Amino acid sequence: MQPIESGYSWTKKTVETVLGFLRRPTERMKQMPDWSWAHLALVQVVVAAGSGALGGLLDEKILLSIFLGLILSPILTIIPIAIATIYFYYMFQIFAERELSHRQIATVVIFASLPQTLLQILSGFLPIVSLVGMAFTALLLIIGLVDNFQLPRKLVIRLVVALYVAFVVLWGVGQLVSKNTMDREFQGTTLSN
Repeated sequence: MQPIESGYSWTKKTVETVLGFLRRPTERMKQMPDWSWAHLALVQVVVAAGSGALGGLLDEKILLSIFLGLILSPILTIIPIAIATIYFYYMFQIFAERELSHRQIATVVIFASLPQTLLQILSGFLPIVSLVGMAFTALLLIIGLVDNFQLPRKLVIRLVVALYVAFVVLWGVGQLVSKNTMDREFQGTTLSN
């Protein structure tokens, strides 16, 4: 009976922590939980899978979209989180001459990206929501990195803005590719009819 109870309390504490963060993200970014890699990955995968499935349900309302959202969203959110974690790890070594824990940086990046991940539910209807989510993530990253690691605010702002600009450019390219693909598909169906 003990493992079930501890699993239940672990889940309850995790859900309370995430919901508390979502209620007051700027406050909660100042003191991150000390979770294991597995705990962090599980939270990110569950939130991303849930938002991906909901986004698929709202966007296409077909089972394939829900399934793809459930599977692809965790993969597509873990990749930028890993890139951002590695980016900050090396940038802080170079510019702040400090070696920080990968896991602690990843914790800040994962929590900062939670609102963005949840906003992705609406991105099928209004793609610009992604930019708003990225901007909010950037703000939370600045708060989290400065307050948790006592890093110089100006340095953190510069590094976060550079990363934000890179992600915005990638988002823009993705939007252009998506639009061109949809235009070609539309032209193909129009010509065949």
